[in-house]
Order: sequence, then C-alpha cells, then structure tokens
Amino acid sequence: MKKIFLILICSILYNNSIGQCSAPFLVYNTNVNHYNADVNWNYQNNIYNYKIRYKILGDTIWSWKFNIDSLAISKNLNNLTPLNTYIWQIQSNCNDTGNYSQFSVLDTFYTSTLNCPNISGLYTDNINYNGATANWMLNQGSHHYRIHYRTYGSSNWFNLALVDSLTNNILLPLLQQNTTYEWEVMAYYDSTSTLASLWSTRDTFTTTTFVPSIFNPVILNSIDNNNCNTPTNLSLFVSQSINEPDIGTSTIISDGGYFDIQSVSISDSVGYAIMNTSTQTISATLKVGIILGQNYATINSYDSTGNVIGFFAIENVNGGIKISSTSPNDGNNYTSGFTSEVHFTNLFINPNINGQLHFYTDIQSELSHQFNDTATVIINCISSILESSTKNNLSFEIHDLLGRKTKFKENTVLIYKYSNGEIRKIITQKK
Repeated sequence: MKKIFLILICSILYNNSIGQCSAPFLVYNTNVNHYNADVNWNYQNNIYNYKIRYKILGDTIWSWKFNIDSLAISKNLNNLTPLNTYIWQIQSNCNDTGNYSQFSVLDTFYTSTLNCPNISGLYTDNINYNGATANWMLNQGSHHYRIHYRTYGSSNWFNLALVDSLTNNILLPLLQQNTTYEWEVMAYYDSTSTLASLWSTRDTFTTTTFVPSIFNPVILNSIDNNNCNTPTNLSLFVSQSINEPDIGTSTIISDGGYFDIQSVSISDSVGYAIMNTSTQTISATLKVGIILGQNYATINSYDSTGNVIGFFAIENVNGGIKISSTSPNDGNNYTSGFTSEVHFTNLFINPNINGQLHFYTDIQSELSHQFNDTATVIINCISSILESSTKNNLSFEIHDLLGRKTKFKENTVLIYKYSNGEIRKIITQKK
C-alpha cells in the first residue's frame, strides 16, 4: 500500500513539473502615445498563449488582454487615459487546461508624447440662433481632425464627422437659441487614428435669440425678348431674407405662351440654375427627366458631379404654362437667406398676340404662410410694330444679322432700325 501511494505522489509531481512554465523575464514598453502604447517581452518556448493585465497606477481594477498568440512578442494597449502612469504584467499559459505561470515583473509607462502636438487658435464666428462656425489653426503633419461640442456644463458631447488635414473650420449645427456651448478639437497624425493629440483648450460661445422675419420673398419672372410666337429665354428669380419661413411649395402660371416640350428628349439640357446661400454657391444644369406627351415633363437639376439635387415639373395648361416645385424640409422651418435663379434656354414660346403676358406666382411656406405675385411683360408682333411705326410717322430700315440692308423675309431673324433710334430684333413666322 505504501508503494502504491508513493507511486501516485511521484506521478503527480512529475505531471506538474512538465506542465509548469515561466513568465517572460524581459518586459519593456515602446511607442507610447497619449492613448495607446506597445508592450513587449522576450519569446518563450513551449507555451500555449499569454495574457496581460494593466491599470493606472493606484487603481484597484485591472484591464486585461487575453488569448495572445504564443509566437507574439508585443501587444498594443489602446483606449488609455492620457497623462497617467500605467503598470502592466504578462503571464504565460502553459497549456489548454489553465495552468499558468507567475506574472512577470511590473513595467511602467506614462501616456504622453511630443509627436502629437495639440491644436490651438480656436475661435467661433457666424453665430446665430441655431448654428455657429468653429475655427482652429492647422497643425503641420496632421492627417485629419475630430471635433465635438456640447451645452456648457453638460456631460454629453456631440461628435461631428472627421475632417481632412486642410480643413480648419466646421459648422456646429442644430443648436438651441440663447444657449452657451463649448467645443474642442483633436488632431490625428496617422490614417488609423492611433496617433492623436490631446483635446484642445475649449472655446465657448452663446447663440443669439431667434427673431423671425415676415414671409416676403422677392419674385422676378422675365423673358429675354418680347416678340410674339418666338422662342425666348425664361428666367425665374426668388430671394429670401434671413429668418423668413422656408418656402414649402411654389407654383408659377402664365396666361399665355407654352413650353416646346415636343422639341426635347429625355436628358436634353434645357438651361441652368444658380443658388447662393450664406455659406455656398450651388450651380446646376437643368436636364429633361420624364416626358408625358407634349404638355408635361419633369426637369432635374444636376450638380457639377452629375448628381441629381432637385427636380420640378413643367406643364402646358389652360392656354399658358405651369411650373410646380416642392422644397425639401430641412427641419427648422426658417431660412438663413438665399437667392435662386432658374434659366430656361429658348424652351418657352411667346404667345402669338400683341399685349400683356402675365406670370402669376403662388408660394406657400412650410408654416402655411401664403405669398402671391404678378409679373407683366408686353408681347409685340410685327404687324402691330409696323402699324405703330406708320401711325407715328417713323421710318425704318431692315438689316440682316450681318448688318446688311435687306427686304422683309418670313422665318428669318431681322433687325429693324427706326428713325427715332430704336432697334428691334424680330422674327416673323409664317402661319
């Protein structure tokens, strides 16, 4: 019996001796930054894997890195707190049964670096009731920037999208009126966001109190020539002052003329548009979208990159035209001020009558305000012009586009020079 007991004791001692392994004896740190550091150790033979524990000096709770490959000799510790002393140790796992070595000796490092300088020169401008622009000085060598902001004294930060190394300002959006905010900026010095500066010194500002303006858009509708039954450029101009209610829907109707929809095809260019806001200028090309017969089409607006940024409808109705559009709601119901121009190139055909042509504009704001406007132009036909010239004893000469004297011709652009100095460019189409 004693012999069997001794054999069992020796067997246990033997198994423990072949399962036991040692922790790395050489531990050190490299590449220490504000938010991460590399910890290193010497290679160990015949182990299963490693685990590391680390913490701020003086804390009671460890953070861990488990299942580190047995061939590894370094590990990055991330999400560290800047400007703190850390301690760490490594332990070898001898096999897959949980037989571990003792922990290595402690190594220490301090989370700080001179390679990632902080951002300075912060200031805030363009402050209004719901937004402001944050500005800072560019740092040489930076790869991109990160910005966050919050209500002064609160605990929740709002993070903005990362911006590139050449950008030194950004809009702080969706602010509340008459409220104090604070913001900070951080620089990253690599594409992986590993090398980062500390947050900058905070800048503070207070938004203004919102005072709405009266809904009173300025409307100008015009044509380039007044000759009856001829194509002309049609221009539509709208502007609003800051803090007016946003335009929701708009409709422009004429009591004469028509769009020559049957002369165009899908994707044909029919003009251009320009919008100027307080922060940018947007230029767009107008191209035909959907065509439903000769009296209805949609017009798409394309930006310089070829993306559709808006659309509206044009129609021939009740002996005139109709232009309808709906503006997307941006969520705040008030404008920061803008001017908008829409120019159709020879798509509109003047009515074949002498007299007044009216453009009626009906605009509704996102807050249900109503605004109406009427523009009037005078359409002239060749017969009435000649009659008027005769009655007023005016003589005239007819010239072609090269300035040479010629005789009256149908379906040809002619220049009429009157004895009173008036000059008109006229085309008479055969009926």
